[in-house]
Amino acid sequence: MKKKIELTYEQAREELDTLVSSLEQPDTDLGVISAKVKRALELVAFCKDYLHQVQEDAEKTLDSYEKE
Repeated sequence: MKKKIELTYEQAREELDTLVSSLEQPDTDLGVISAKVKRALELVAFCKDYLHQVQEDAEKTLDSYEKE
């Protein structure tokens, strides 16, 4: 079951940027990496779903505009 993320797209992107930056640090604790990667994957899925929905909404709007 997918975990629902209660963030805006912008908040998810900011958190992803922070996670990536911390993972790029050579002193990142190996015990923390797994949890950070898991969270990053959740955020990526959230962003992809969000962008897909925006694209669908835009296409519907354009379709309805063209029919007028």
